[in-house]
Amino acid sequence: MIAFAANSILCRLALIHSANSPVSFTIIRLFSGAVALFFFFLKNIKYFKFNLNFKTYLAPIMLSTYAFFFSLAYEQLTAGTGALILFSCVQITMMLVAFLRGQKMSGQEKIGVLLALSGFLYLVMPGVSRPPVSAATMMAIAGISWGTYSLIGQKEENPVFATAKNFLFTLPLLILPCILLPFTLSREGFFLAIISGAITSGLGYVLWYFVLKEIKTNSASLIQLSVPALAALGGILFLDEAIKLRLIIASILIFGGIFIKIKKLRTESSSV
Repeated sequence: MIAFAANSILCRLALIHSANSPVSFTIIRLFSGAVALFFFFLKNIKYFKFNLNFKTYLAPIMLSTYAFFFSLAYEQLTAGTGALILFSCVQITMMLVAFLRGQKMSGQEKIGVLLALSGFLYLVMPGVSRPPVSAATMMAIAGISWGTYSLIGQKEENPVFATAKNFLFTLPLLILPCILLPFTLSREGFFLAIISGAITSGLGYVLWYFVLKEIKTNSASLIQLSVPALAALGGILFLDEAIKLRLIIASILIFGGIFIKIKKLRTESSSV
């Protein structure tokens, strides 16, 4: 979760400067992740099934969709607000799929989910400090894409190879924006994009795919809502961002829901 929050901080650090384009930042971020994981792809090539189909490309498509809309949204959002919108939409996506798959929730778990969702709705409802609608919408698309990417990851047998393959398969998707759009990225922005791609994304996502194999969909979606608090803290420390009352109230509701859910999980574990 620290790696996820770091991506928000790194992206905001780059995009607060007009010299850095969100599209250029994303291109370098995905390319750096592919380069960093290329060795792992070659080492685990024996796990690759060469029956290419839509499912093979679905994860790379979701990864690149998330990355591009993530950067575009962060042109206007603070680190904490962007992360809160992102992972609230991740939760909604994964919870919905878990429900459709028949994963049942107890009454206590339902209260936790409803509390967390109410925090998200309060954050985006009309008001003086509501984030820009266009940016919130783009971050919501990023959240749905990341939720789908996480769901795909639960079925992967080899998390390291799957993550490496996903990053490498995003490279063909970068050709068109490279041709059509100007590349504008400062030296600092380039450096931040490399860190975000190679370390907090590439290696961070490998760890996340490992975790996904061990926990239920409901739990995976709710755990990710710890990221906004970490991102908001990073925004204060590194970006001098102010924390607004709306974000504080929304965070309390969301993390209250997480606490209820985790408490229920602990109760179930101790009774086994």
